[in-house]
Amino acid sequence: MGTHLIPREISGDGRILYIFTGKGFLFTLGGLAIGFVFKAFLSAFGAGIVGWIVMALFALIGWAIGQGVIPDTNATSFFRKVGGLPIDTIIKRFFKFNRTKKIYVTKVTAEKKAEQENT
Repeated sequence: MGTHLIPREISGDGRILYIFTGKGFLFTLGGLAIGFVFKAFLSAFGAGIVGWIVMALFALIGWAIGQGVIPDTNATSFFRKVGGLPIDTIIKRFFKFNRTKKIYVTKVTAEKKAEQENT
C-alpha cells in the first residue's frame, strides 16, 4: 500500500450545524432566553405571533454578536481602531471602559514621530 497524506485543515471542525461555533451557539441561546421573556410578556397580551418574531430577532442578534467580526477597513476612524475584532470583544471593552473611565495618553514628540516613521 502507498502512503497517503493526512489532511490537516481543521478550521471548520469546531462548528455546530455549520453556522455555529461554540461561542456563537451560546450567544444565540442567550438571545433566545431574552427573546423568550419578551415572547411571554407579549403572549400575555394576545400578541403571540409578534412574540415569536421578537424571539427570533433576539436570537439573530445574539448569533450576530457571537459570530460577527468587524471588517478591517480604513473607511472611518472607528473601523481603523477595531477592525478585525469580534463584536462581543468590542462590547466587552466598551463596558469595561465605562466602568473604569481610564484613558492613557502618551505624548508624541517630533523626535519620536521621526523614529516611528524610520522604522
